[in-house]
Amino acid sequence: MCLIVQLYHPGTEFSGFHCNRNTIHLQCQACGGMMPSRVDIGVPQHCLGCDRVFCGAYWHAQGVSRSDSHSICNHDNFEPISERAVSRIPFLAHEKNRHEQDITERCIRQTGKTLQDVISDWIGKLSNREIDRTRMPLNHAEMITVGTHVCNDCYEKLISFLLYWFRISMPKYLLPPEAANREDCWYGYACRTQHHNEDHARKRNHVCRPTRGNHA
Repeated sequence: MCLIVQLYHPGTEFSGFHCNRNTIHLQCQACGGMMPSRVDIGVPQHCLGCDRVFCGAYWHAQGVSRSDSHSICNHDNFEPISERAVSRIPFLAHEKNRHEQDITERCIRQTGKTLQDVISDWIGKLSNREIDRTRMPLNHAEMITVGTHVCNDCYEKLISFLLYWFRISMPKYLLPPEAANREDCWYGYACRTQHHNEDHARKRNHVCRPTRGNHA
């Protein structure tokens, strides 16, 4: 049942709108709650990065709050990129290679900036079309802007994508010595061996473009 119907008697107008028997409803992927599908209010109901449904922005715009009797998504599950913050390197970063994640973390510390500072810089580059979006792991990549609402999962994918660009843009002399002296893996970021061979994951640089294989 639609949350509007749960809150009010059927047919009651709510913020200038009420459901009828022909109203299409969407189910939120985060909380499981329902909301009417609307294209007339300028509030996103789908994450542009994955096309999944999230209700937080809609109910927030309607001034409806969570209660014990009905589910409403947390507003921070689905926010514009510009309003989000990051405090840790995502698990997905660098194809889940923890050695590369550690190197990136050390590189960020060496710059004297926080992770948030670095990501803000690269979001600016993204907005200015200074980054090739070909490998961005989000749907509708060319439409993504700082004002785009994305879910938590897609935000982490975006952060991971930007950290890749941060690393490949960094001169080797700014890398930790043991990282700067490594040879690039032929298969770069697409290497499958890095996922099951710790020695290979550590000894070869995988934050680079493939020179062999299907991704070369």
